[in-house]
Parts: sequence; C-alpha cells; structure tokens
Amino acid sequence: MIKNHQKWMNLALLEALRCKGLTGKNPNVGCVIVKNEKVIGIGRTGSEGRPHAEENSIKSISNKSLLKSSTMYVTLEPCFHKNSKGFSCADLVVQSGIKEIFIGYLDPDPRTSGKSVSFFRKSGILIDVGLCGEKAKDINAGFNSRLTRSLPYITLKVAISLDGKIALKNKTSKWISNDLSRNFSHLLRSQCDGIITSSNNVLNDNPELTCRLPGLEKKSPFKIVVDRKLKIKKNSKVLKSFYGEKTIIYYSSNLVKKNNNALLNKNNIIYRDIKSLKKARNTWLSIFNDISSFGINNLMIESGPTFINDLIKLGLIRDIHLFRSNKILGNDGLPFIGDLNLTNMKKAFYYKLIESRKFDDDVYELRRLV
Repeated sequence: MIKNHQKWMNLALLEALRCKGLTGKNPNVGCVIVKNEKVIGIGRTGSEGRPHAEENSIKSISNKSLLKSSTMYVTLEPCFHKNSKGFSCADLVVQSGIKEIFIGYLDPDPRTSGKSVSFFRKSGILIDVGLCGEKAKDINAGFNSRLTRSLPYITLKVAISLDGKIALKNKTSKWISNDLSRNFSHLLRSQCDGIITSSNNVLNDNPELTCRLPGLEKKSPFKIVVDRKLKIKKNSKVLKSFYGEKTIIYYSSNLVKKNNNALLNKNNIIYRDIKSLKKARNTWLSIFNDISSFGINNLMIESGPTFINDLIKLGLIRDIHLFRSNKILGNDGLPFIGDLNLTNMKKAFYYKLIESRKFDDDVYELRRLV
C-alpha cells in the first residue's frame, strides 16, 4: 500500500513538473485523485497560476459522485485563502467528499501554511503530510525561497571548454557549446523568472537574454542588468522588448555622472537605484531582496567571472547548470571563475552532482551547493 501511495504522488509530481515555468510567481503543483486504485482525476496549476491544480483535477472528473470516499495526492498544501470567486481549494476539497489527502509539504505562504490541514482534520478528512516531500519542495525551490527568505532561488548557467574557459583571450565565446546544448539552455531560460547579468557582459556580448525556442518565445523572463554607472549602450539588445518581456536596471545614483542622460523613458524598462533599496547585510542581498518583490522565484545568472565570484563567495549560487564542450581554448582563455583566494581545502565550495546528460559531444551537469 505504501508503494502505491508513492506511485500516485510521483504521478502528481510529474504533473507539477509539466507546468514548470508556466505559472508566473505561483507554485508548480500537481494533483491526482484516486479511487479503488484507479486514477479518476488529474490536474496541474494553470497558466500564470490559475486555476489551481486541485480545482483542475476535480474539474477533470465528469461524474462528481466518484469523488465521494476518494483519495487526493497533491504536491503542495491546498490554498486556504479565497480566490476572486469567493472560494479556496480547501473549500472545494471538503465539499467534494474526498476522504483522505496526501500532501507533499505545507505551503510556506502564511495565508495558508497549516491552515488547510487543520481545516481538513476538523472536517473529518484523513491527512498525511510529507509523502515525497523533498521532491515536492525541490520543484518549488524558487517559490519557497521567495516566501521564506525574500530571495529568489539563484542558479548559474555557464558553457565552458574542456579546460574550463568561457571565451578566448579576445573574448570570443561563440560558440563553445553545440546547438543541442544551446537549445537546452533556452529551455532553462523559459523555466526561470529572471536572468541577471552585468554591464560588462552586455558591453562585450550584447545578449538578448530571451528564450528563442519556437513556441516558448513569450515565456522569456525578466532581463536584469546590474549597471551601476549606467554605461551600457542605449541600443543594447537587453533594453529591447522582443516578446513583451521587461528589463530591470540596477544602478547607483552616486556613481552616475550628473550630465548622464542614460535613463530611457520606455514602458519595458524599470530603473532601480541601489542606494534607495531596503538595506540588507550587503549590496547583493539588497538587490536580490528587491528582485524577489517582482514575484521572481527563479533567477538565473549569465555573466562573467567577476560577477560570479562575488556570488560564489557569498554562497548565493545554489545550482550550477554546467555545459562542458570538447574544445580546448588554452591557458590564455578566460576562466569562468576568478581567484577565490582560498588557503584551506575545507573552505572550498562543494557542488554535488545532481544530474548529468550528454548533448552529442557536450556534457551537461546540474550541480547543487552542499
């Protein structure tokens, strides 16, 4: 019986994964309803977060009488706060006649956290919390981080040569990785809410920072540039809106020349003065706290070694998406990370291998900070 419970929750987890990158600032949730060891309903979070997975799974059942005495498997605690129609998912579940619910983990949103579970128990529904909980939390790492730490979940995407370089001495980097790797990197872009880079990277590479996979263009995330002196060119691609995406520029008013007229009056560009942000332990935390206020759960870094070094040292980069090609660029190539000035091996930053796959001759690795 325990194995069956895991089987149904794994199916719900698969549903949650299918909506990754499609739910806006809302969590990715999957829901499966089972009766007599058969799936009678299945659903996942809708586009931009509505309808919720529980509502969609209940809607998928044409004969609502089947819901009586059924079992629900849902990756996240059903919401307790009411929607614009005046009901919550907790209300729907109780009214449906479902007798038992397996929940992956409690919702970190204070409007719900633990409240739905208490409501279910008072309503006589059997509750189990924690089944496949770590997997469920992992799917919503960004949502959890934003709600509990006021920080997005920060990842780094980097393509390196066999000898660990990101570009030639003359800064040429196109292309280190192959077509398949680059296509997968665009998929990763579509699954995050924001991409952050430095002004130097914009000046050197002039990237678009969009998702250019056919059909996913409109899933291009926020483009974020840390440009303290407002020195990037006005015709930079990051300042253009190709698919309706917005750009956030973080600058320091005390570093900008008085006669600088670099602020553009464009609807797609948001300027944020670092000096006016809410103070945190350091400037980076102030920036990331502010980024989270835009509803950005998952933030991906695409930048050079100086930018990366700062965040590695602070322990802010949680995951690394590493694409390693079969090219050797030589010792005069540009490294993907600079000096960390470590003198003790115990102080080294350890990123555990989570996943590995091949794209022709390229090797992709997902690594996570331990």
